[in-house]
Amino acid sequence: MLITLLFLALPLQKAYSQQKITVALGNTLPPWVMAEDNTGIIPDLLHATLGAQGYQLQFVYVPYARRILLYNENLVDVVSDINNKVIEANQMNGYFSDIAYNYENFAFSLAKRNFDLKSIAQLKHHTVLSWQGAKARLSPEYRDMAKENPNYSETYDQSTQVRLLYRERYEVIQMDGKIFDYYRALITKHGEVDVSEPVQRFALFGKSPNGFLFHDEALRDRFNESLRKLKSTEEYTRIINRYTSKSH
Repeated sequence: MLITLLFLALPLQKAYSQQKITVALGNTLPPWVMAEDNTGIIPDLLHATLGAQGYQLQFVYVPYARRILLYNENLVDVVSDINNKVIEANQMNGYFSDIAYNYENFAFSLAKRNFDLKSIAQLKHHTVLSWQGAKARLSPEYRDMAKENPNYSETYDQSTQVRLLYRERYEVIQMDGKIFDYYRALITKHGEVDVSEPVQRFALFGKSPNGFLFHDEALRDRFNESLRKLKSTEEYTRIINRYTSKSH
């Protein structure tokens, strides 16, 4: 009986290894996605789940909004950075995975400033540098703060946010915690700016849980099973923190 089961399993594994899965990701957003070498937290999670089952993964890197269009037009099998709000807003159909990762934006300031930020509204009293599009994509409270703050700016280059915080050009920067840690480690490695000064990070925005949307229910189920196993090991934590350690 065991031999029979083994022979049944082998063709199934072979079938998976021959099956190519296309995944729509946003453009490069270190450390979450790094298109130049198909690495980053999100690609690594997919390799450790679907890739480990023998699927061939093909990543399609597109401007952030276009990934939704590719999925809705059935041009890809899977799309990343999905939650219920995104599904409802874009009238998407498919099979939503378990939560695979969390984004979380913070307000960062140098610790020596000794700020006590308890609300988004307080940011209007400080010079703030955020990422491009934050005003349009975050909450109405954030949008109101940005409109009322004459010293609010946005930039496409998130490494610039970190540099200008440490150069004291801005009192506060607003960005994802993993992205901040990645660029601070990278700047330290290259010795561009002294980033040894302690910072405060204010959790004013809450976590944004995200997963993947699949056209195929069975594939979603296999991903969920593999993800649950991965989360029960230290490898999941290593993947999440791989690109943000000081040694990177």
